[in-house]
Amino acid sequence: MKLSIVSLIACSTVVFAAPYGNGVKNVIMMVSDGFGPASETIARAYMQQNEKLPANYMSVIDKLFVGTSRTRSADSFITDSAPGAQCFSSGVKTYNNAIGVDVNIKPIGTNMEAAHRKGMKTGLVAKSHITDATPAAFAGHAANRAMQDLIAEQMGGLVPALGQNVDLMFGGGRCVFQSNSTKESCRKDTKDIWGTLKNNSWNTISTKEEFETLDSKSQLPIIGLFSKSDMPYAIDYDINNVPSLPQMAKKAIDILSEATKDSDQGFYMMIEGSRIDHAGHANDLGTHLREIFEYWETIKLVSEYIDAHPDTVMVSTSDHECGGLTLGRDNKYFVNTLTYKNQTASFETSCSKLLELKVSQRGQYVTETMIPVHLGTNVTEARASAIIKATNFSECVAGMRDALAVDANIFWTSLGHTGVDVNVYAKGKYTDELRGNLENTDIGNWLTKVLQVDVDAVTKSIQDLNVFQYNFTRSKSTLEYDHYK
Repeated sequence: MKLSIVSLIACSTVVFAAPYGNGVKNVIMMVSDGFGPASETIARAYMQQNEKLPANYMSVIDKLFVGTSRTRSADSFITDSAPGAQCFSSGVKTYNNAIGVDVNIKPIGTNMEAAHRKGMKTGLVAKSHITDATPAAFAGHAANRAMQDLIAEQMGGLVPALGQNVDLMFGGGRCVFQSNSTKESCRKDTKDIWGTLKNNSWNTISTKEEFETLDSKSQLPIIGLFSKSDMPYAIDYDINNVPSLPQMAKKAIDILSEATKDSDQGFYMMIEGSRIDHAGHANDLGTHLREIFEYWETIKLVSEYIDAHPDTVMVSTSDHECGGLTLGRDNKYFVNTLTYKNQTASFETSCSKLLELKVSQRGQYVTETMIPVHLGTNVTEARASAIIKATNFSECVAGMRDALAVDANIFWTSLGHTGVDVNVYAKGKYTDELRGNLENTDIGNWLTKVLQVDVDAVTKSIQDLNVFQYNFTRSKSTLEYDHYK
């Protein structure tokens, strides 16, 4: 495989002080998927405009700012989420769509696998499929992120040669764990991973009511998947009975903290604000903002935990920016964030309902529900017409985007990721070493160092087993991934 000079940058990394061992017991990695500097700027501006806050107002995450991170993958200046997360989990760059493998498609160890082998308790919390790119990169190995059937088996500890590497998983994507003989399955085979985990003494939960019965003393391992697919956006919670990201994060921290309170080894967990990215793909700023505010709330509770437990460290960053959000357009010098104040539904939810209706019913739905209720505004006849005429999901989303973006004076340059640097936030011991502009692999190497684990040893043991060669064919046909499927 030919590599460009860009990929060789992985060979040049920041050297951190080593070894640690002075009071760090727990490590929390937080990933704000698709969250770029412009998104933080407009979220802060929204709060200032809505709450009439002073010009020097700082969000909870602003106060933890330490530097920036470059986001390129091994084969592209613009990264996919999978190799972006792998830089955090392994400190090794790889090609777009790869999970836990190097550029030659050889499996490599992760710092979560190494932490679990060391005796730490481990956890993953996400609003995406738990087997999707970011969480999968911490506990899975696949030539392509689309191989979620395989990743589910690995994350459930059902590949004997790998063993169990995760103690707690909260998120979405229950369909990947269910046999294709069941109605809600999205697997390609008949394996009942969910039933197997239950038989293997996993505590399996799928409803908010079951989630609420968990307490800090609940027995590990636990898997809670609260949606067939991705978990709903925060803006859509009122029509979905699921736990929120901060609720899942707090419960996970409480359980892992209790499980390790009498141990020399603490816990290592990854928390992802997955759907910040999805809203960026949809150019849905109102939904994007609500996902950011939910992530801020999660940051706040983690920060408070560190205040009470100074043996815990946290780093938060993004794998990439998504959507190319621009604040200001058409040579007009203002931004009205409150254009999105009364939005009550995501474009995803609103457009899905529109396309379920007969064509004859759509006009009334747009004029009586989508625009005044879901968008919470009045728009011109031309903008309403663009939504009514939509024949597919993409056209509907574009119509809703344009109905608000002009008045807000914002613009989206892309429906995908961009290559801009992203912000790094951190709290706890040794986090001063993350100051400045870092390569994304530097963050992964810092995590490995502060965890005091040997990722190379895990890589060697996995490669010596040769357990993956039967399915590690890099498929060009599955390199494109659609979040709306």
